[in-house]
Amino acid sequence: MIGIAADERSALGEGPLWDPRVGRLLWVDIEGGAINTLTPSAGSTRRIEVGERVGCVGLTRRIDTVVAALRSGWHWLDLETGERLRIAPLPAGRSCRFNDGAVDAAGRFWTGTLQDGERNPVGELFQLDRDLSHRVMDRGFLCSNGIAWSLAERWMFFVDSRRDAVYRYRFDLGTGAIGTRELFIDTGPFPGIPDGIEIDLDGLLWCAFWDGARVVAFDDRGFPRQTIDLPALQPTSVTFGGPDFRTMYVTSARAGLTARDLATWPASGAVFEVERQSPGRSANIFGGAPWASQ
Repeated sequence: MIGIAADERSALGEGPLWDPRVGRLLWVDIEGGAINTLTPSAGSTRRIEVGERVGCVGLTRRIDTVVAALRSGWHWLDLETGERLRIAPLPAGRSCRFNDGAVDAAGRFWTGTLQDGERNPVGELFQLDRDLSHRVMDRGFLCSNGIAWSLAERWMFFVDSRRDAVYRYRFDLGTGAIGTRELFIDTGPFPGIPDGIEIDLDGLLWCAFWDGARVVAFDDRGFPRQTIDLPALQPTSVTFGGPDFRTMYVTSARAGLTARDLATWPASGAVFEVERQSPGRSANIFGGAPWASQ
């Protein structure tokens, strides 16, 4: 059964995260320049206006503060007041913005970039470490997107949407080093293009398919195992939450849809919920000290 968890219609909803410390879902509206929250137990939602495009956020040690990858760089951002402090700017000379990202189990924040228009392969994969230093880990992407890790933390998965590719890297949790990029899934045969990803406790990699109106689960060999059709043409990303992490939350977008599209897909931009038998994992917490800067 698919329901609507949050009916606030984002232009480009993305990057859902569940914070089990307070029972709260967070997601961003990239085009709308906002961070949204939903507390299901209270039936309440909030929208925090950021004032610029926000690619993704990560949890921190403080429940009132996230680390945010904004157009202008990495920031600390207070969810109560909207106050922010820039940690570091996005390196100069790159006409790009952050898109998706995730925190690894050691507390590093990984974020990808893309160029507006997504025509030139100048996107980069950044690592923001716990000491707030940052470095480029790989480059050459058209549309950097979802990031996730295998259950044993031996593989890191990374999506380039415009290449219809889910890549993987050998991953060293202790050092944060990655190996050579290799193609894990060629999603060309599937309707739509790959977007955000997440791993459940069965080891299935769930991928939202923009323009595909579905999420698909792949096994550890890259074979499709399950498909969930959604009432939105442009699902964007997936996370697991709720008290037992058995609720799958799926964000979606309405940006670029025509009036006819919206008549066919009226729930576009909402956040959907699907109850699952297999739970997911809790989001990791960024290890940097909140409100410090470089």
